[in-house]
Amino acid sequence: MPNPTRRIIAVAVAAIVAAAVALDLPSAAAQSDDEQAGRIVAQRLADGRTEFGWQPAGGARVLPRARYFPTDTQVDRWLNSSPVEVDGAEIGRINARLLADGRIEFGFTPTDGERIEPRARYFPVDARVGRWLRSTEITISVAPAAGFIAVSAGDDHTCGLRTTGAIECWGANAHFYTGEYTGQSDAPEGKFVAVSAGNLLTCAIRESGEITCWGETTGVEQHPLTGRYSALEAGWYGVCAIRESGEIECSQDEDVPAGSYIAVSTGGTGAGRPGYHTCGVRESGEIECWGNNEGWITNYPEEGGEYVWYGQATPPAGSFSTVSAGGYHTCAIRESDGTIECWGANHAFPFPTGATDAPAGSFSAVSAGVFRTCGLRSDSAIQCWGHNNYGENDAPAGSFTAVSAGLWHTCGLHADGAIECWGSNEYGQTDAPAP
Repeated sequence: MPNPTRRIIAVAVAAIVAAAVALDLPSAAAQSDDEQAGRIVAQRLADGRTEFGWQPAGGARVLPRARYFPTDTQVDRWLNSSPVEVDGAEIGRINARLLADGRIEFGFTPTDGERIEPRARYFPVDARVGRWLRSTEITISVAPAAGFIAVSAGDDHTCGLRTTGAIECWGANAHFYTGEYTGQSDAPEGKFVAVSAGNLLTCAIRESGEITCWGETTGVEQHPLTGRYSALEAGWYGVCAIRESGEIECSQDEDVPAGSYIAVSTGGTGAGRPGYHTCGVRESGEIECWGNNEGWITNYPEEGGEYVWYGQATPPAGSFSTVSAGGYHTCAIRESDGTIECWGANHAFPFPTGATDAPAGSFSAVSAGVFRTCGLRSDSAIQCWGHNNYGENDAPAGSFTAVSAGLWHTCGLHADGAIECWGSNEYGQTDAPAP
């Protein structure tokens, strides 16, 4: 997750309008400590796609995970990259659309603002394959903005990460069966860079890289995670996290396959109880899953139910940019075209849910719940599918930068830092605080 003390809104583009070449124009005038500068860069690939990224002034090129503009995209439809991060700070997303004359127009939507379309923003039709083109440079303000930069929906509570680094949680704060206090919504003080709401617990990464959990943490205490981590996800009983070196470690003391990973998901955010499985995306883009590969039908096992094989821990081949493990199913985004592929159970007990029936189109984020899934489309709209008991799949209109599917509620993060939630509000889990 990004360092919330910084807000960079760098914008540039990938070619000079009609010339079909990029110029190394002089840098902007001297900057103050409250300013940053950068350019969007792009190159044509041999297969016809266009790859793009961002290059800060005087810095190395930064390539977001979802960064390929497909050859068969619809004219005039804006597509978005995954978040661009600079020095650990999430600064926004690159936007691109195909024009009727074959050129690609670029823009940039900062984390806390509307899309900016600079003067030089067109990638030419006849760009040479393999040649990076750069735009003119733009200087922007890096003053911290108000609001949230991340949201995580748990089973019956929700947590948001403010731009200040503080975490705020709302909703259930007790055990859903006994009513006894558990404290999953009592966020500690301090500055954090990531947060994940599970069932009866919440975990977060401090600025130091250390993990802190609160609520029902018995599962975490069995195998404490010590050291520095770059990403995490809390599930039913514990948490899995990626070390700064790339290895995954889980508090459940699971037999994690060795290697370096770029993403991890354990049982779905706030929805880990049925499947008990974990998936990670290797640096190569391949998905590795481990844990339970089956589920029960007709009833709980202790009540005479039966286990059946669903295959939620058996991923397809290919290269993916991210993965989300749900209850009995798993979903991931293909790196090549942004499409979502899901596998595992498509029903809850004997009833169909449609949780794996991913719609067509390009997505930049996906979040799998227990019996449903939500995705963030490349045009910044949220679309959900699967079980819809309380309207948790009825996403509102608007432009979002993130989505998180809880048990019976869903939350989205708007570009202006506001969190909007919908679905069940039995415990106040959709009552998001003001930015």
